[in-house]
Formats: sequence, structure tokens, C-alpha cells
Amino acid sequence: MIRDAHEVNAAATPADFELARLRAALPEFFDKDGGFMLDRLEETLRDGDVNLTREGYELKFLGKSYAKYLTSTKTETVVVPDVEHNSADANSDSQNLYIVGDNLDALKHLIGSYSSRVKAIYIDPPYNTGKDGFVYNDDFGFSAADLVKKIGLDEDEARRVTDLHGKSSHSAWLTFMYPRLELAKGLLADEGVIFVSVDDNEQANVRLLCDEVFGEGNWLGTLVWKNATDNNPSQIAIEHEYVLVYAKSRDESAPVWRSSVSATKDLLVSVGAELAAEHADQADLQKAYTAWFRENKWQLGQLGLMHV
Repeated sequence: MIRDAHEVNAAATPADFELARLRAALPEFFDKDGGFMLDRLEETLRDGDVNLTREGYELKFLGKSYAKYLTSTKTETVVVPDVEHNSADANSDSQNLYIVGDNLDALKHLIGSYSSRVKAIYIDPPYNTGKDGFVYNDDFGFSAADLVKKIGLDEDEARRVTDLHGKSSHSAWLTFMYPRLELAKGLLADEGVIFVSVDDNEQANVRLLCDEVFGEGNWLGTLVWKNATDNNPSQIAIEHEYVLVYAKSRDESAPVWRSSVSATKDLLVSVGAELAAEHADQADLQKAYTAWFRENKWQLGQLGLMHV
């Protein structure tokens, strides 16, 4: 298996991952030899009166071609079960899968069994604050000359890409993030969504990167949450972080998100309205509502546990 992966990787190009996705989605535009029939696609677009744009707006960073190459390669690692852990009584019936190791390799292993099957992904990558210990630690295994040959970079850019090792620049962070987001997208079901935690250090960059990977139209929103209190700001107090939310396909994702807590709240409102119709006196209404709650709180889930 590792030998097969090694042989595939030896011939891999930065475009392989995206081309495989195109073949799966649009097989009718490829000929029997694997060639892409661009003329047929352009004809289809013209017939459909699709507006073609050549705006040329995109996120560029040093290492992007290499990041695409990493996305296209197979993992050359093996997942070894932790027999002792799995055989413990507390874990014998577990339905969970926990992988310890490089998350890029883990994602590539998961793609084999869970491609297009995951409903929700949450990632909490290093924020690249300069204090969180993030450095790009890929040792490449290639010389600058290898990258010139494999990826088609010029010699100067190839040398600068290999110099990203051990760096924490924006380019190094984006090179780290790109293949992980692409593979995460491959895991998502059509109705799936991904949540990406980030702070101000890379929020602007990862928003553009996610627009490219998931499609700008699949951005569902950005959650802003207060995570600290700065009682002595030097200029502007930074007390928040972000969670970017993207759908695999906005059209396929649930139009309304509801939790069990939301359903419980709806039930309580409905019961309250019924009891209000039966009890004009406020004190009687309160007693009736309290009695109903005590009798039924077992079915109210988290809201019942939070009630005082």
C-alpha cells in the first residue's frame, strides 16, 4: 500500500486533486483518454447564457502551488489501532474514531472511508499569533531543483518555498491551511458545513482562502464571540475571536438550523399559551406551569437541566 502511494506521489502534480474532483462531477466533459474537452464546456455555458467573468481576483501566496501538490499526494503512513485502548471496557462499544498523528495524513486516511459523508467539521488551527508556537514544519523532502521539476516553479520561487520551513509568515500559515481545507471539503456531505476558528491575525486571509476552496456563495456567516476582557487596552481592546461557517453546498444545507433546545423552547411556549387560556389569574397560571414543568422536565433535555 505504501509502495503504491509512493509511486502515485512520484507522478503527482498540483492539479491532480482538482482534476479528480472535476472528473467525478463532470465526466461528460472528459474523453476516453482523460483529456478535458474545454470546447464542449464553453458551448454548454454559452447555450445556458452563463455570464463568464475574467476578473482575475484571487488569493496569491508563496507556497500555493506546493500546497496544491500536497493536496494531490497520497499519505505514505499507516493507521495502527491502539488495541489496549480499544479493548478497555469503557471503549469496547464506542462508535468514535480518534486518530493521533499529523492531521494532514489523518485527513487523507479519512477520505478513503468517509468521502462526502461528514455532516459537520470543526477545526481550531493555530492562530499564528507569534506566541502560539506555530511554525511551518514540513521538511519538504525535496530540493529547490525538485520543485522546479515537479511543480514547474522557477528556481528563485522554488528556493523561497523551501525556505518556508520553520517560518510563521502568512504564506507559511496559508500553505499549511490550504491542503487541510481542501481535504476537509472532500469529507463533507452535500448538506455538510464546516466551522473554522480564527482570530484577527489570519481572519482576513482565511476568509479569502475559504472563499476559494468552498466558494464565496457557500459562506453562511461569521460568528463573533467574546473570549476575554481587556481592562487595560493600549489602543483598542481586542476581546473577540471568529468562527467562519461555510457550507459544502448552500442549496443543500438545511435552510433553518434548529437544535433540540430550540424545539424545547417551542414546546414551552406552546404549553404556556394553552395554560394561559385556562388560567386567567397570574398566580394560578404560575402554579399550573410549574406543576407541568416538574412532571415533564425529563423530556426537556438540556433546557430541563438548566431550569432553576
